[in-house]
Amino acid sequence: MVSTFRRLVLGLLCAYAIPCTLEAQQLQLTDWQTFSSLRSVRSASIDSEGRIWAATSGGVFVYDPATEAVSQFRNIGALLSLDVTSVMCDPATKKVYIGCLDGGFDVVNEDFTWKNVTDIRRATQYPRRRINDFVLRNTTLYLATDFGIVSYDTERGVFNETVDRIGTLQDKTPVNGITILHDTLWAATDSGVVAAPLDVTTLRLPSVWTVYGTAQGLGSARVSRIRSDGTTIVVTAGTSIQTLSNGSFQTLATAPAVINGLSVLDGVVYYSTISGVYTLSGEVPVVWPSELNGHITYRADGRTSFVGFVRDRSIAIGTAGPAQPVDVNSPISNQFVHLAIDNEGGLWAATDVDPPRTGVGITTFDGTRWTNITTTDNPELATNACYRVNAQPDGSVWIGTWGRGVVRAKKTETGIDLFRYDQNNSGLRGIASDPNYVLVGDVATDRNGTTWMVNEQAGSQILMSIPRDNPSAYRTYSNCADPRSNLFRSLAIDLAGGKWMASNAANGLLVINDRNTPEPSDDICNVVRSSNTQLPDNTVNIIRLDRNGALWIGTAKGVAVIASPGTATNTTVPFVRRITALSSVVVNDIHVDALNYKWVATTGGVFVLNEDGTEVLATISAAKTPLIDDNVRSVTVDERTGRAYFGTAVGLSSAATQSIRPLPSFAMTFHPQPYRPLSGAQLVIDGLASDADVRIMTPNGHLVAALQTRGRQALWDGRDTEGRMTPPGVYIVHTVSASTKESAVGKVVVTR
Repeated sequence: MVSTFRRLVLGLLCAYAIPCTLEAQQLQLTDWQTFSSLRSVRSASIDSEGRIWAATSGGVFVYDPATEAVSQFRNIGALLSLDVTSVMCDPATKKVYIGCLDGGFDVVNEDFTWKNVTDIRRATQYPRRRINDFVLRNTTLYLATDFGIVSYDTERGVFNETVDRIGTLQDKTPVNGITILHDTLWAATDSGVVAAPLDVTTLRLPSVWTVYGTAQGLGSARVSRIRSDGTTIVVTAGTSIQTLSNGSFQTLATAPAVINGLSVLDGVVYYSTISGVYTLSGEVPVVWPSELNGHITYRADGRTSFVGFVRDRSIAIGTAGPAQPVDVNSPISNQFVHLAIDNEGGLWAATDVDPPRTGVGITTFDGTRWTNITTTDNPELATNACYRVNAQPDGSVWIGTWGRGVVRAKKTETGIDLFRYDQNNSGLRGIASDPNYVLVGDVATDRNGTTWMVNEQAGSQILMSIPRDNPSAYRTYSNCADPRSNLFRSLAIDLAGGKWMASNAANGLLVINDRNTPEPSDDICNVVRSSNTQLPDNTVNIIRLDRNGALWIGTAKGVAVIASPGTATNTTVPFVRRITALSSVVVNDIHVDALNYKWVATTGGVFVLNEDGTEVLATISAAKTPLIDDNVRSVTVDERTGRAYFGTAVGLSSAATQSIRPLPSFAMTFHPQPYRPLSGAQLVIDGLASDADVRIMTPNGHLVAALQTRGRQALWDGRDTEGRMTPPGVYIVHTVSASTKESAVGKVVVTR
């Protein structure tokens, strides 16, 4: 045993004495996930097991009423596209057909095996390729699309023909709905109702089509829905529901609002508006939890049942009385326009991409469940137009709203506590045209615990501060450089106490430093613009302070950095260095991770820069990864886990990385253990201290591999320094921290 120990010590000494090249760990993104809203249902259908398949703006979910289980499907390992517009189940063959906004078409077995069909999606001769509806006749599936009608052979899995000119209609007229009655194909289009017999050799001949328009009694040329009741055709247009009788359309009923759903069950016609579901005789006695976006009907246990598409809440099921909502664990919106991670690792997202028009509040994620914060259940929020979220060191998250001030959110044992600051209880000011309309952008905390916030468009006022120990003793600050300039949004505080504000309205950067005194005469106030520095552009969308105190600047024309922002004075501005590696991109956001890498979110994907910005470590795009959209609005990385989040206007992408905060001292572990290199997995060496040099050796001290990492983990692919696969055996892992000089030793078993 003593000789073995001596050999090991001698081996370690030899391994470090022999010169070798340490392999720097490359940034890897694995375990991709997509998060999107499944609460906006467009279509639904019932399969052979009685399960409800729902098509939503963020994917598909399947609800089993028998078990109350919900299965979710998105673009990874399932759907071709996220934005799903139609779904149809065929219980006879146990197949499900799914259509998407961009023409994506999926054929799914009820056991959840997926086949992606890309033909329509790739048909770029059609600018609009949305799939709106399906109807099945024997083995031919007819698809209603935004450019016409397409037929698909369900047995052979191929398309038969495309009808992009229907009768006398204009080429590529959108088809909104489709049905079959008495061996005739009927379709609702933007230019009326069309019909053609199915016994013809081709539907591409204009002469086989009959067109019905307003001259034949239609109340509107645009017909949104069409169904057959077994004897005739029923259509909807606006608030009218009409039927075909003796060659012309007659009005059956006029709804109190726009009709958003049409179904027929056992010869009975049902239609829906935002307020409920109706028959031609009156309203169905089902109480819905909120407004409806549509519905379907089906037979369950001998009774007529209804699935209502409940706005922002997925679906609810009812026969009579209160409908039962289905709990779908998903964010409320696909818009992840600003992200933050709190002290507990919780993700927060603001949803307003174009304030104040499209926001639906705030959504948070604890790694398992989503919590949606809206004015419906949280009146203290006051508005759903939330466009900024900033996590603070005390565990709070501050929500910047469009028009209703700023809201401080704090997690409690019972939920989330909200407190709002506005013009009534603080020094915040409203815009010039409405003093009660208060805009607050970014919020940041300085080293003294004082909270600072940008007060947008508030006359000459630009900032407000709230002391940690006396929140009522707030102070306000004006733009001392140019009182007329108040269009600033992003905020960062440098190590000298300077408050830097960025203007996304082409006003460059503004710095104010009160020097931690109430006396304004010693304040520092200056501007940084392209006219007095090398700033790439005066439209600055984001500023971030890195771990060395440098200020990183994201503009509409690239990235720049100020190495020493604290040197700003009233008469001089710091040197601005342009990052030549990213000289022409439109930057939306920058995140500084645990390793001081810079994650730059742009309109063309995400670029990861090394510490000083001289090297691009990774390029992340939709073409090369499961990233759902290249226009990444916000990016953040959880330094505890290394999980990166990419917020877009169409959903959230996430991936595991090695950008994990290193430990203060080594606590080394290995997984998997034992390790099988031929499995394709990599060995994860976890629990490392900062700037670790890792050497993998045989027990007699022969060097196998040498790795270098800045974070808590290193990855080994099982190969030696020559690229050869390592044979089975026990290997020694020795690591030394270049920062702390601490070392650690462990062993890993390699098997075949």
